[in-house]
Amino acid sequence: MIKEIMEEPKVVKRLLFSLKTEQKESFNKFVNLIKKSRKVTFLAAGTSYHASLLGVYYLHKCGIEAQTIIASEFQHFIGVDKDTLVIPISQSGETMDVIEALKYAKKNNAKIASIVNVPYSTVQRMSEISLNILAGQEICVAATKSFVNQVTLLLAIAKEFGFKINLNNLAEKISWVLLKKDLIKKIANDIYMNKDIYVLGRGLSYPVAREIALKIKEISYIHAEGMMGGELKHGTIALIEKGTPVISLISNKDHAMLSNTMEVEARGARIIKITNDFEGDIQINTSNDGKFGILATIVGQLLTYYMALKLNLPIDKPRNLAKSVTVK
Repeated sequence: MIKEIMEEPKVVKRLLFSLKTEQKESFNKFVNLIKKSRKVTFLAAGTSYHASLLGVYYLHKCGIEAQTIIASEFQHFIGVDKDTLVIPISQSGETMDVIEALKYAKKNNAKIASIVNVPYSTVQRMSEISLNILAGQEICVAATKSFVNQVTLLLAIAKEFGFKINLNNLAEKISWVLLKKDLIKKIANDIYMNKDIYVLGRGLSYPVAREIALKIKEISYIHAEGMMGGELKHGTIALIEKGTPVISLISNKDHAMLSNTMEVEARGARIIKITNDFEGDIQINTSNDGKFGILATIVGQLLTYYMALKLNLPIDKPRNLAKSVTVK
């Protein structure tokens, strides 16, 4: 896991270079398919779903109407037709729930443009066009570098629709976060014995909160919940007691998130602020919310790794989990 986290700057550079060279034609076709479609729907599972949530956020900021749903629920909640573009996101390209959802999409004549990491996979073969995130082989069950490249690709797509971001220095920004690993390890050593951890986000940071919580659950075996800050008062705040760790993701003067943070702090929570603006426990060196989404997630990856290391857990192969879920 730690090896793959440390590879993130390198794989981001490789992906961005490929979008200007060998994948340029496919990238342009992919963008044009989005432009021509009446409806854009992502589908994914697990970590890839959280990446797709960020993709929807980025496109929404550009005025592109998009939605996403967990693949296993696709047929129950989404209607598709010939004017729909379905974008499956899958690290392995073999996730059964995604494949079943694509069969439903094809039956209803939807167009399919996929984002994968494994070439010649089933999802890629079912697609009219496919982009490869080029993260390289990912051995650890928990997705780390593949998530980063999925989101980087989604940012590159959103940039074509007007999302303001400089991706040329993203690898450098990631390297800067990785240099903070000793500080992150210290925080991990302070909270690894807790039974419950809550991660709060709003807007862009909500999918990040979900992803960090997922990592904590699957690698550290600690119950974690990633949730919208606005939902705190609708139930979860009842679970906050003295010493409960709450990771708060505060991007770009998000005063509503700061208010949520103060609410749980007043109930005795042990606050860990990840922020690029207000004073926090871990400062992210970017003013762009698109980059904040990636960089804050990497902080969460490292935090999870060091908690699991302290707990002496089988980090790369956690119990009951497989790298690719190929059965229902």
